[in-house]
Amino acid sequence: MIPLAFLVQIAFIVAFGVLLDTLVVRSLLVPALVADIGPRAWWPSTLARPAADRPLPVRTPAG
Repeated sequence: MIPLAFLVQIAFIVAFGVLLDTLVVRSLLVPALVADIGPRAWWPSTLARPAADRPLPVRTPAG
């Protein structure tokens, strides 16, 4: 016979973990961490560079 109580406990733990990750980590901790880190949070992009070091956007003629 399959131990259903054990499976229910595992399902509850997984569901609780997903909700905790969604509601607490992604909505509170990640934005707070990005606010603390500042522009370095965007290190792979040009947003991490100071405005003077950013390249100017390339404009192509319309037509």
